[in-house]
Amino acid sequence: MIDTHVHLSDKRFDKDRELVIDRAHQVGVKRFIEIAYAPEIITRAFALQAEHPTISLCVGIHPSESGRVPLEYLGELRDHARHPRVVAIGETGMDFYRDYAPREAQEAWFRAQLALADEVGLPVVIHQRSALEDVMSILEAARPAAGGVLHCFDQDVATMRRADAIGFKLGLGGVLTYGHEALDVAVREAPEHMLVLETDAPYLEPEPRSLRRNEPSLLPRVIRRLCELRDWTPEQAIAITTANAKDLFRAAW
Repeated sequence: MIDTHVHLSDKRFDKDRELVIDRAHQVGVKRFIEIAYAPEIITRAFALQAEHPTISLCVGIHPSESGRVPLEYLGELRDHARHPRVVAIGETGMDFYRDYAPREAQEAWFRAQLALADEVGLPVVIHQRSALEDVMSILEAARPAAGGVLHCFDQDVATMRRADAIGFKLGLGGVLTYGHEALDVAVREAPEHMLVLETDAPYLEPEPRSLRRNEPSLLPRVIRRLCELRDWTPEQAIAITTANAKDLFRAAW
Protein backbone atom coordinates (compact mmCIF):
# COMPACT_ATOMS: atom_id res chain seq x y z
CA MET A 1 0.00 0.00 0.00
CA ILE A 2 1.02 3.60 -0.59
CA ASP A 3 -0.31 6.25 1.79
CA THR A 4 -0.44 9.24 -0.53
CA HIS A 5 -1.22 11.87 2.13
CA VAL A 6 0.29 11.89 5.63
CA HIS A 7 1.53 14.44 8.15
CA LEU A 8 4.17 12.44 9.99
CA SER A 9 5.99 15.68 10.86
CA ASP A 10 3.01 16.67 13.01
CA LYS A 11 3.84 17.19 16.69
CA ARG A 12 1.27 14.56 17.66
CA PHE A 13 3.78 11.98 16.46
CA ASP A 14 6.75 13.39 18.36
CA LYS A 15 6.60 10.76 21.12
CA ASP A 16 6.28 7.68 18.92
CA ARG A 17 7.00 8.59 15.29
CA GLU A 18 9.35 5.65 14.68
CA LEU A 19 6.82 3.21 16.14
CA VAL A 20 4.09 4.72 13.92
CA ILE A 21 6.23 4.17 10.83
CA ASP A 22 7.11 0.64 11.94
CA ARG A 23 3.45 -0.25 12.54
CA ALA A 24 2.61 0.97 9.05
CA HIS A 25 5.34 -1.13 7.50
CA GLN A 26 4.10 -4.19 9.42
CA VAL A 27 0.62 -3.98 7.88
CA GLY A 28 1.96 -3.43 4.37
CA VAL A 29 2.24 0.35 3.93
CA LYS A 30 5.49 0.56 2.00
CA ARG A 31 5.57 4.22 0.93
CA PHE A 32 4.39 7.55 2.35
CA ILE A 33 3.86 10.95 0.74
CA GLU A 34 4.55 13.50 3.47
CA ILE A 35 2.59 16.72 2.95
CA ALA A 36 4.77 19.70 3.86
CA TYR A 37 2.32 22.60 3.70
CA ALA A 38 4.11 25.55 5.37
CA PRO A 39 7.73 26.78 5.59
CA GLU A 40 8.40 25.38 9.06
CA ILE A 41 6.75 22.05 8.16
CA ILE A 42 8.88 21.82 5.01
CA THR A 43 12.02 22.07 7.15
CA ARG A 44 10.84 19.25 9.43
CA ALA A 45 9.70 17.14 6.49
CA PHE A 46 13.07 17.31 4.74
CA ALA A 47 14.77 16.18 7.94
CA LEU A 48 12.32 13.30 8.25
CA GLN A 49 12.73 12.06 4.68
CA ALA A 50 16.51 12.15 5.08
CA GLU A 51 16.13 9.43 7.73
CA HIS A 52 13.49 7.35 5.94
CA PRO A 53 13.91 6.20 2.33
CA THR A 54 10.22 5.22 2.17
CA ILE A 55 9.10 8.84 2.60
CA SER A 56 8.68 11.19 -0.37
CA LEU A 57 7.52 14.79 -0.12
CA CYS A 58 4.82 17.10 -1.40
CA VAL A 59 5.72 20.75 -0.77
CA GLY A 60 3.47 23.78 -0.86
CA ILE A 61 1.41 26.35 1.00
CA HIS A 62 -1.89 25.21 2.50
CA PRO A 63 -4.76 27.63 1.87
CA SER A 64 -5.07 28.25 5.61
CA GLU A 65 -1.40 29.31 5.67
CA SER A 66 -1.63 31.58 2.65
CA GLY A 67 -2.41 34.73 4.62
CA ARG A 68 0.79 34.60 6.63
CA VAL A 69 3.23 33.36 3.98
CA PRO A 70 4.12 36.09 1.46
CA LEU A 71 4.17 35.25 -2.23
CA GLU A 72 7.87 36.11 -2.18
CA TYR A 73 8.35 32.67 -0.63
CA LEU A 74 7.56 31.19 -4.04
CA GLY A 75 11.23 31.33 -5.06
CA GLU A 76 12.26 29.20 -2.08
CA LEU A 77 9.37 26.84 -2.71
CA ARG A 78 10.53 26.46 -6.30
CA ASP A 79 13.97 25.40 -5.06
CA HIS A 80 12.40 22.84 -2.71
CA ALA A 81 10.23 21.51 -5.53
CA ARG A 82 13.32 20.55 -7.52
CA HIS A 83 14.61 18.21 -4.80
CA PRO A 84 14.68 14.61 -6.11
CA ARG A 85 12.48 13.30 -3.28
CA VAL A 86 9.72 15.85 -3.96
CA VAL A 87 6.95 14.26 -6.02
CA ALA A 88 4.11 16.81 -5.86
CA ILE A 89 3.11 20.40 -5.12
CA GLY A 90 0.61 21.18 -2.35
CA GLU A 91 -1.49 20.75 -0.57
CA THR A 92 -3.01 23.79 -2.22
CA GLY A 93 -6.50 24.98 -3.03
CA MET A 94 -9.05 27.01 -1.09
CA ASP A 95 -10.80 26.56 2.25
CA PHE A 96 -13.77 28.79 3.02
CA TYR A 97 -15.04 26.68 5.93
CA ARG A 98 -13.13 28.59 8.60
CA ASP A 99 -11.61 31.38 6.52
CA TYR A 100 -8.24 31.24 8.28
CA ALA A 101 -6.82 33.33 5.43
CA PRO A 102 -8.26 36.01 3.13
CA ARG A 103 -9.84 34.55 0.03
CA GLU A 104 -7.67 36.71 -2.22
CA ALA A 105 -4.51 35.30 -0.61
CA GLN A 106 -5.81 31.76 -0.93
CA GLU A 107 -6.56 32.18 -4.61
CA ALA A 108 -3.24 33.91 -5.30
CA TRP A 109 -1.26 31.08 -3.71
CA PHE A 110 -3.45 28.46 -5.39
CA ARG A 111 -2.84 29.88 -8.85
CA ALA A 112 0.87 30.37 -8.12
CA GLN A 113 1.25 26.71 -7.11
CA LEU A 114 -0.62 25.46 -10.15
CA ALA A 115 1.80 27.43 -12.31
CA LEU A 116 4.76 26.09 -10.31
CA ALA A 117 3.53 22.51 -10.73
CA ASP A 118 3.47 22.97 -14.50
CA GLU A 119 6.88 24.61 -14.42
CA VAL A 120 8.54 21.72 -12.58
CA GLY A 121 6.41 18.96 -14.10
CA LEU A 122 4.77 17.71 -10.90
CA PRO A 123 1.18 16.85 -10.01
CA VAL A 124 -0.78 18.92 -7.48
CA VAL A 125 -2.48 17.81 -4.27
CA ILE A 126 -5.72 19.73 -3.83
CA HIS A 127 -7.37 20.75 -0.57
CA GLN A 128 -10.83 22.25 -0.67
CA ARG A 129 -13.45 22.80 1.97
CA SER A 130 -16.66 24.71 1.33
CA ALA A 131 -15.02 25.93 -1.89
CA LEU A 132 -15.76 23.16 -4.35
CA GLU A 133 -17.05 25.21 -7.28
CA ASP A 134 -14.31 27.83 -6.98
CA VAL A 135 -11.59 25.19 -6.83
CA MET A 136 -12.96 23.03 -9.65
CA SER A 137 -13.49 26.02 -11.93
CA ILE A 138 -9.88 27.12 -11.47
CA LEU A 139 -8.61 23.58 -12.05
CA GLU A 140 -10.72 23.16 -15.17
CA ALA A 141 -9.36 26.40 -16.58
CA ALA A 142 -5.74 25.63 -15.63
CA ARG A 143 -5.79 21.90 -16.48
CA PRO A 144 -2.51 21.05 -14.69
CA ALA A 145 -0.32 19.16 -17.12
CA ALA A 146 0.77 16.46 -14.67
CA GLY A 147 -2.68 16.05 -13.14
CA GLY A 148 -3.19 15.70 -9.44
CA VAL A 149 -5.41 14.36 -6.69
CA LEU A 150 -8.48 15.70 -4.92
CA HIS A 151 -7.38 15.08 -1.34
CA CYS A 152 -9.99 13.82 1.13
CA PHE A 153 -12.50 13.26 -1.63
CA ASP A 154 -16.02 13.42 -0.20
CA GLN A 155 -18.11 14.52 -3.16
CA ASP A 156 -20.54 13.05 -5.65
CA VAL A 157 -20.56 11.41 -9.07
CA ALA A 158 -20.71 14.74 -10.89
CA THR A 159 -17.54 15.97 -9.17
CA MET A 160 -15.84 12.65 -9.82
CA ARG A 161 -16.55 12.99 -13.52
CA ARG A 162 -15.27 16.56 -13.60
CA ALA A 163 -12.07 15.39 -11.91
CA ASP A 164 -11.62 12.54 -14.38
CA ALA A 165 -12.06 14.91 -17.31
CA ILE A 166 -8.97 16.89 -16.23
CA GLY A 167 -6.85 13.85 -15.35
CA PHE A 168 -7.25 13.97 -11.57
CA LYS A 169 -7.44 11.12 -9.09
CA LEU A 170 -9.49 10.80 -5.90
CA GLY A 171 -7.79 10.53 -2.50
CA LEU A 172 -9.73 7.98 -0.45
CA GLY A 173 -9.22 7.93 3.31
CA GLY A 174 -11.09 7.72 6.57
CA VAL A 175 -14.08 9.64 5.24
CA LEU A 176 -14.86 6.65 3.02
CA THR A 177 -15.81 4.72 6.17
CA TYR A 178 -18.20 7.38 7.52
CA GLY A 179 -21.28 6.34 5.55
CA HIS A 180 -21.67 9.21 3.08
CA GLU A 181 -24.05 7.92 0.42
CA ALA A 182 -23.05 10.31 -2.38
CA LEU A 183 -19.38 9.43 -1.85
CA ASP A 184 -20.17 5.71 -1.85
CA VAL A 185 -21.91 6.02 -5.22
CA ALA A 186 -19.07 8.08 -6.68
CA VAL A 187 -16.47 5.53 -5.59
CA ARG A 188 -18.53 2.65 -6.99
CA GLU A 189 -18.85 4.37 -10.36
CA ALA A 190 -15.37 5.91 -10.64
CA PRO A 191 -12.99 4.44 -13.23
CA GLU A 192 -10.52 2.33 -11.29
CA HIS A 193 -7.58 4.39 -12.57
CA MET A 194 -8.78 7.32 -10.43
CA LEU A 195 -8.51 5.73 -6.97
CA VAL A 196 -5.60 6.22 -4.58
CA LEU A 197 -5.32 5.66 -0.84
CA GLU A 198 -4.52 8.18 1.88
CA THR A 199 -4.95 8.59 5.63
CA ASP A 200 -4.32 12.32 6.27
CA ALA A 201 -2.81 11.08 9.54
CA PRO A 202 -3.12 12.28 12.28
CA TYR A 203 -6.52 13.50 11.06
CA LEU A 204 -9.71 11.64 10.03
CA GLU A 205 -9.31 8.27 11.69
CA PRO A 206 -11.33 5.59 9.85
CA GLU A 207 -14.21 3.90 11.64
CA PRO A 208 -14.34 2.76 14.36
CA ARG A 209 -13.04 6.12 15.56
CA SER A 210 -11.58 5.12 18.92
CA LEU A 211 -7.93 6.21 19.03
CA ARG A 212 -8.29 10.03 18.81
CA ARG A 213 -5.45 10.01 16.25
CA ASN A 214 -5.13 8.52 12.80
CA GLU A 215 -1.98 6.82 11.56
CA PRO A 216 -0.93 5.01 8.38
CA SER A 217 -1.27 1.55 9.95
CA LEU A 218 -5.06 2.08 9.90
CA LEU A 219 -5.14 2.16 6.10
CA PRO A 220 -6.49 -1.43 5.97
CA ARG A 221 -9.76 -0.05 7.39
CA VAL A 222 -10.09 2.09 4.26
CA ILE A 223 -9.17 -0.88 2.06
CA ARG A 224 -11.92 -2.92 3.71
CA ARG A 225 -14.58 -0.33 2.86
CA LEU A 226 -13.24 0.14 -0.66
CA CYS A 227 -13.51 -3.61 -1.24
CA GLU A 228 -17.12 -3.58 -0.03
CA LEU A 229 -18.00 -0.79 -2.44
CA ARG A 230 -16.16 -2.19 -5.47
CA ASP A 231 -16.55 -5.91 -4.82
CA TRP A 232 -12.77 -6.28 -4.86
CA THR A 233 -10.47 -8.50 -2.87
CA PRO A 234 -7.92 -6.69 -0.69
CA GLU A 235 -5.22 -7.87 -3.08
CA GLN A 236 -7.04 -6.25 -6.01
CA ALA A 237 -7.59 -3.00 -4.13
CA ILE A 238 -3.95 -2.78 -3.12
CA ALA A 239 -2.63 -3.61 -6.59
CA ILE A 240 -4.91 -1.09 -8.31
CA THR A 241 -4.40 1.80 -5.91
CA THR A 242 -0.64 1.22 -5.76
CA ALA A 243 -0.37 1.27 -9.54
CA ASN A 244 -2.44 4.47 -9.63
CA ALA A 245 -0.25 6.17 -7.04
CA LYS A 246 2.90 5.24 -8.96
CA ASP A 247 1.34 6.64 -12.11
CA LEU A 248 0.30 9.89 -10.42
CA PHE A 249 3.66 10.55 -8.81
CA ARG A 250 5.71 9.22 -11.76
CA ALA A 251 7.54 6.91 -9.38
CA ALA A 252 9.38 3.62 -9.78
CA TRP A 253 8.98 2.50 -6.14
